[in-house]
Amino acid sequence: MDSYRNFILEEFIQDAYFRQWALDELSVDDTFWENWLQLNPEKLKMIEEAKSLVIALKVKPIDVFTASEISEGIQDILNDTLDKHSTSYIRRINWLQIAASITLLIGLGFWYAGKDLLKSEYFEQLASTEPKAIHSNNSNKSMTFELVDGSKITLEPGSELRYGNEFGDKKREVYLSGEAFFDVKKDSQRPFLIYTGKLVTKVVGTSFSIKAYEQDDAISVSVRTGKVTVYRQNSKSGNSRSLSTEIVLIPNQKAVFEKDQELLIKTLVDTPVSINEVPQNSALTFEETKISDVFNRLEGIYGIKIDFDKEVFSKCSVTAHFNHESLYQKLDIICEIVRAKYEIIDGEIMIFGNGCQ
Repeated sequence: MDSYRNFILEEFIQDAYFRQWALDELSVDDTFWENWLQLNPEKLKMIEEAKSLVIALKVKPIDVFTASEISEGIQDILNDTLDKHSTSYIRRINWLQIAASITLLIGLGFWYAGKDLLKSEYFEQLASTEPKAIHSNNSNKSMTFELVDGSKITLEPGSELRYGNEFGDKKREVYLSGEAFFDVKKDSQRPFLIYTGKLVTKVVGTSFSIKAYEQDDAISVSVRTGKVTVYRQNSKSGNSRSLSTEIVLIPNQKAVFEKDQELLIKTLVDTPVSINEVPQNSALTFEETKISDVFNRLEGIYGIKIDFDKEVFSKCSVTAHFNHESLYQKLDIICEIVRAKYEIIDGEIMIFGNGCQ
């Protein structure tokens, strides 16, 4: 394209085709820019500078900064990235005009990360909560504290919880990076919302844990007591959010959000625990007990639905003594006795087999 010969740095940065090339997103067969540089060698230095900026600013769009903040951010990046002797023509550019267009494309997450503030995705959520309260756990031990609404939080090492000063007044919203256990004070008028990347956890009053480290491939929400609603933020436009279908979790259930595929699924926690008065390691004995009674007993202890074909397994009985075994170990033994197998589907346990003769 002949028009590229008249482009200035700003225009290259804004050009979608150029950004694809700079980020190595074009097909290997597309050699337009290599050929164009051979025909326009005098543009080589500007192209290198524009490419460096596109790579440095590869973060999600953030639409919450003022024009002065955007201008300052871009100028800082240029000062760090470009050779001082090659930027004299750049200083003549209207920086506010650049900021208005670039913000829609790439944001300023890189500049803020360089100043040890927040990672891009996390910062996008927190930007509207100024001023902020911050709880950071930089130790190697768990840290427990209480919020103004009476909710108790146990923050794991390398984790951070943030919220605005309006918390506890008209709304209860927090932003978690890392891992924490929440024991939320019940308040039916003000639901408690936890934002972790694209995942939102909503509760009224219950206890649960969330694991949402930036470097992990998935975010998980595990319920200890009560009921928790989890949903995914599909998109964001202004202050409105497009939400996915809600997943409702009960004790011993877990929601897992796969970041790459943006897939939200319901399953069970790794180690289900007793939810009633039965001690976790209390003895559990069955003597020629009908399989339906065995599964009903386990359902009562763990609060997990166990589904099976009652007619197929009507002649099955179990004789076994359990003590320290986990739920899954118990199921392995029971299924071996009745020649069955189990699967975890949508937060429930499904039993499959041909029954007993």
